Amino acid sequence: MGMTSATPTEPALDFEPAWRSAFGESPPLGYVLREDQRDHWTRFHALPGSKRYAENAVERATILERANILATECFGMQKEIWISTPHIVRDIVPATDLVKRLSMKEWKIWSDPSENPEDQIEMTFFVARIDWSPGCLDELFWDIAEDRDRALLFSETDGAVLAPYDGGFDIVCLRPRKLAELEKRHRGWMSDRSDKL
Repeated sequence: MGMTSATPTEPALDFEPAWRSAFGESPPLGYVLREDQRDHWTRFHALPGSKRYAENAVERATILERANILATECFGMQKEIWISTPHIVRDIVPATDLVKRLSMKEWKIWSDPSENPEDQIEMTFFVARIDWSPGCLDELFWDIAEDRDRALLFSETDGAVLAPYDGGFDIVCLRPRKLAELEKRHRGWMSDRSDKL
């Protein structure tokens, strides 16, 4: 099915050209961008030894520290960025959800065209602008690390995306030098595998 328009809103209308200019028809999903932008993608693990979930306060602090370091290096300090989150269309968005907390606006409905029609699940994407500063998204980073939420951060200025997941952080950056610098600086946070997974 691909992308279909939702009820237009000003923030969503602003997001549309910014996202399309950088990533075309790809949806703002880390696992899709990883495939569509393989030459501009890298991955960092949230914990040493590729450990997936924190078991104590020290490991929790490590996840948040790495999230904030990578976001700051992707987006700079006090910079306005986009945040996007997907929700399965059939789900009801609860009042305490990220969408409510950030007054996010509906943007697009998407389903994966590579799946069989009977297996396709529609997702609605919600977007908002936020002012990035270290620590401002710690609650969200922790919810994602515990697999309770999903979101993607995007800077149209830098063509950079940070897509946290439960276990690490996918980064897509359209500036090859910046991507190479991130990998050099944080080589110890990366997998030893040739495919970086």
